[in-house]
Amino acid sequence: MLERRELATEVLVVGSGGAGLRAAVEAAERGRAVILVSKIGEDRPNSTAVIAGWGAQVAADNAECYFRMVVQEGGYLSDQELAWQYACEVAERMPELRRFGVSMRLAECPLERPGTRRELWFFDGPRGRLGDAIRIPLREAAREHGVTILDDVLVTRLLTAEAGVAGATALDLGAGDLFVISAKAVVLATGGASGLYARQNNPAGTTGDGYALAYRAGAELMDMEFDTFMTSHQELESLFAGQLSDEDALSTAGAHYSCGGIRVDLGRRSTVPGLYAAGEVAGGTFGAARLGGSAVGDIIVSGYLAGRSAAEAAGCIPEMEPHPDQVSGEEERLVTLVRGDGIRARSLLEQIRQVMWQQIGPVRRDASLRSGLEQLRALRAEADLVSARTARDLRDAVELDLMLDVGEVIATTALERCESRGNHWRLDYREPDNAGWLRNLIVRRAADGSPETRARQTALTRITDVGPCRIGSAWSGGYVGSRP
Repeated sequence: MLERRELATEVLVVGSGGAGLRAAVEAAERGRAVILVSKIGEDRPNSTAVIAGWGAQVAADNAECYFRMVVQEGGYLSDQELAWQYACEVAERMPELRRFGVSMRLAECPLERPGTRRELWFFDGPRGRLGDAIRIPLREAAREHGVTILDDVLVTRLLTAEAGVAGATALDLGAGDLFVISAKAVVLATGGASGLYARQNNPAGTTGDGYALAYRAGAELMDMEFDTFMTSHQELESLFAGQLSDEDALSTAGAHYSCGGIRVDLGRRSTVPGLYAAGEVAGGTFGAARLGGSAVGDIIVSGYLAGRSAAEAAGCIPEMEPHPDQVSGEEERLVTLVRGDGIRARSLLEQIRQVMWQQIGPVRRDASLRSGLEQLRALRAEADLVSARTARDLRDAVELDLMLDVGEVIATTALERCESRGNHWRLDYREPDNAGWLRNLIVRRAADGSPETRARQTALTRITDVGPCRIGSAWSGGYVGSRP
């Protein structure tokens, strides 16, 4: 177990959902050598596979209206340049999927807001996995373009050189080998972090790996306090009115989508050279809440943009050698986990999910968030005693380590934002506060490993008139507290 294998490529893509596959295809079409790795096996579902089977359709001349809907739904915290780019690009990028064999049809559909309708793209996949209508053709297109696909391979660390990110280490969960993959550019497309919560509707493995990998490599994260929790408008309204107990609220809701993520620019470049992000792992576009139907459009648009940027960068820079001590240090860490005689990670994973749900989930108050942070830090101490006997144990141990970082970031930002807005519900601060909190929380990893936050005024570059700020999501059937 843990025999080292050296691989080299120009572009490394992490994640085999729609965003990762679209990025891989784009980079390969532009002449780059591409390796795509995924901890999910080819036949197991990922977030793209289990989408509702529909996505936004935006006519080119209707981008302005769609852009406004995205920003308003996001509580005016969206990076408006990212949101504008998305609204303009989606009109071209969605129908372009037909070029890769995706079967699509347009149909009119009622929206969540009463009395409104729009045309949406519908995809025909197997029941429960409608998104396979996108994923399977894109995967075949990737293979046809020469992309090397490594399934059941879990990235454990991003490797850096003086000029930026230079590859990654990854575990082959089947053979037990350790891949050391050098690359000129890395695209993270690992999805969100709903798997951190005890109640959620995402496939197994949606554990926020990409956030932690980028964070540890020095990248900035943003808007991490905003997680979409499924609940009805009536239940949310009752919760804020004090007519629904915490226990009842926690028993009916569920985590669904992470709105924040890695901070990126228009080329989907992170704040670390050589590192790109696409799909749910990237932050900025949606702000405090995501407009229903926009997730599919976003994975396609951002995947295309990240793949294009990574390909362009990889064609302009020389080979980079990762720092040798990073490789040897990661190898030593993993070997120690395998050879150790400690506790198994599985029970700690369940404890993390319970803490995240009970203390840092949809029902948030100062006391619960502080308690949750303390409990996560205590679990970190226990995690130091973990060891692995099997490949599954090793996967659990690596995910546990990454999840603790992500959980601490979410809890820290949720505690700092003293208002309710979009999908961040503070029952001790029940009103949106545009005067004090029309700001994005940016997070970086401090030297001691703890989250270091700063609040940045949201740039109102296109929409300058901030209207009523909503609490909740349109898909739940309404809003709580539509107040200016």
